Amino acid sequence: MLVNRGTRSGKEVLAFGFKQYHLGEIIGTQTAGAVLAASAFLMDNGDMLLLAVADVTVDGQRLEGVGVRPTIEVPFDPVYAAGRDPQLGST
Repeated sequence: MLVNRGTRSGKEVLAFGFKQYHLGEIIGTQTAGAVLAASAFLMDNGDMLLLAVADVTVDGQRLEGVGVRPTIEVPFDPVYAAGRDPQLGST
């Protein structure tokens, strides 16, 4: 499974389970650590406020602020990628 800082919310829960139950390798960079359940409120000025309304634990572990570490670390720096995606292995 390919993950990075853009992997958040339910996708992090999926990545955690994938790793926890040894279903395969987690490849990429650590996930965002953003899994709190939130409600969205539209403000009078047009802004949106996301307010955490519930904490989430998976198998007794809290992922918020922690994220999921990959089993195979493959950094991705778009500045140096030169049109390639080193995490996907494509050129």
